[in-house]
Amino acid sequence: MNRDGLLLVAGALLAAGIGALMAFDSDYSSVILIVLIGGILFTAAGWKMRTDIDAAWLPKWVLFGFGVKVIGTLARYYMVTVLYTAEGSDSIQYYRAGTEFVTQFNAGQPLTLTGRGSLATQITELITGGLFIGHTPDLLGGFLMFAIIAFCGQLFLYAAFRHWAQPHQLKLYAALIFLLPTFAFWPSSIGKDAIVMFALGGCAYFISRMLHSFYLRWVWGLGPFLALLGLIRIHVVALVIGALIAAMLLARPAQGSDAQMKARRLTMLTVSLAAGAVAFILFPDLFGVEISSLEEADNFASEVVRRTSERGTIASGSPVSGPIDVPGAVALVLFRPFIFEAFEIQHFFAAAETTVLLGLTLWQAPAVFKNWRNWRSNAYVVFSSFYVLAYAVAFSVVRNLGIIARQRGQVLAFFLVVVIGMGMVATDERRQQRSSIGELADEQGQTPSRQRSMPPG
Repeated sequence: MNRDGLLLVAGALLAAGIGALMAFDSDYSSVILIVLIGGILFTAAGWKMRTDIDAAWLPKWVLFGFGVKVIGTLARYYMVTVLYTAEGSDSIQYYRAGTEFVTQFNAGQPLTLTGRGSLATQITELITGGLFIGHTPDLLGGFLMFAIIAFCGQLFLYAAFRHWAQPHQLKLYAALIFLLPTFAFWPSSIGKDAIVMFALGGCAYFISRMLHSFYLRWVWGLGPFLALLGLIRIHVVALVIGALIAAMLLARPAQGSDAQMKARRLTMLTVSLAAGAVAFILFPDLFGVEISSLEEADNFASEVVRRTSERGTIASGSPVSGPIDVPGAVALVLFRPFIFEAFEIQHFFAAAETTVLLGLTLWQAPAVFKNWRNWRSNAYVVFSSFYVLAYAVAFSVVRNLGIIARQRGQVLAFFLVVVIGMGMVATDERRQQRSSIGELADEQGQTPSRQRSMPPG
């Protein structure tokens, strides 16, 4: 993108920000400042993270994706403040806690946990206060701050996939990561979802690098993101570590299997097992529940089912109890609500997205099955496959379709890795075959259709 194009996009973002301010009667300077900083940040990020295979389009797409994120944030703000009761929303509570932290900080008091709610809630309040210390925005500005954090996670997810993808697969993945409401809308408010998107994206990026060469230096980058994710969603950390261990055991090394590679791989496996043990030990403290037997696990699952089925649109069925239930669990976390289950306007929007995802899956399913014999050659696809299955099993206890829609971003990016990473290969081969037929026809002075119509011999 040239300088004139950048100025045009910056002007469009500024106009969109001013329009939003007029619509929501927000503080002009706060939101304009945050939108402009975000635009500058992601313009630089797009140029910095580009490579030879995506340099022609990635900077423009990143900036466009941020524009979509801003629009999604405005829609999320409208939902919280207009469609629902704002006073009782989590975002309002986090915003108030953040401003209280700023007041304490300005009075010379150290920032400490409030002791209210779960540890994840207190950590989210503390992060909100830390962000507000330099500049305390109004509520919409706070939404935009967290939207920027979540969008950084989306960029991490793209970079993780790019490390293992073929060039022709990148545009579709980037378009879905930037444009789907799961990413552009839900994790765009003050709260845990934006932090989880950031932390999970960082984990994905460093895992994608670890699985390529198993160098210890990638662990130092992965550790902080795993820690942050664990403070908010310790069960998701367990799923990530489990999928990582499975990928290290089953995937074929990308750089051969000499003695040094085997030693590094064994070291990474040991570190992952240790991290999994830590997550298991911390689970009771973070969730306030002790699980030491199958009976206690069943009781915990039943309690989650009960609590998530008290209100909202509830999905029929029950949690996974055997292999036969896994396909239904995958459909639950990825493709529901179905279009015939939508009875409210927000459900129709969610169903429209899941219908697109289902169509993409059915379109690529034959190619995915055809290429499954090469599944182990792509370690990141192996990791993503196990993560999706583990997530579907774990979250089958959640029957509330609203909660599932809000948290779909924690699994969808990895499902797209499998569908595009395994499916688009066959699509590319067919394109190359058609191209070869066309070139041969040109050499013979015939069209491809006429050439195919000629009898053999």
